[in-house]
Amino acid sequence: MSEVKIPAYDAVDAALKDHGLAASPSELHGLLSGMICGGLAIDDESWIGPVSDYANEGEPLTDGAKAAVRAVFDAASTELGGLATILFTSTAAELANYEFNISLLLPAEEAELMLRAEALSEWATNFISGLGLMGLEKAKLSPEVTEAVSVLEEIAQLGIDEDEDMAEQEQLFDNVVAYVPECVLTCLVELSQRPGAVEEPNIPGIGQGEKTTQH
Repeated sequence: MSEVKIPAYDAVDAALKDHGLAASPSELHGLLSGMICGGLAIDDESWIGPVSDYANEGEPLTDGAKAAVRAVFDAASTELGGLATILFTSTAAELANYEFNISLLLPAEEAELMLRAEALSEWATNFISGLGLMGLEKAKLSPEVTEAVSVLEEIAQLGIDEDEDMAEQEQLFDNVVAYVPECVLTCLVELSQRPGAVEEPNIPGIGQGEKTTQH
């Protein structure tokens, strides 16, 4: 698989703000990752419309804005698309020796825990919204994907209590971050190869009219 590294959070944040896009790096990466896991074609620019609606009030993206988003999309699509290829072309023996690394675009480890926790919540919320943009309905999801989405919904609600032991909460946060890729991988395995995965996307959300959450 091609080595396209996920860009740095602060660099993406600055680029999005420079081009007036109303999304944080974590929101954008979560949204695009959810769309890719839900079957978004990764070899064209079908992500532009949903991102315009989500982060630019429906207005067309400028060339600069497209470039800022494309850096995030390229990293997510290369990683997730490469994993999907491996999953569906490798034998069980090959998979047993393969490390499935899935990146999350979050603030650096030295950032404040509150900021990192908020970004994780945004990522999980918008990953679910990304699945919804691909026309997925909760009632029609497999038990495995339903459970993964349920876990991500719980993660999206997690917060940091400043009155509690921060060291313990940071350890808990790290454990949660480490678990998110398992949920993403479950969705990727179950959804990315389903028949008609990218046909007639149902915008804007999972189920009945849920919209992506902006902060």
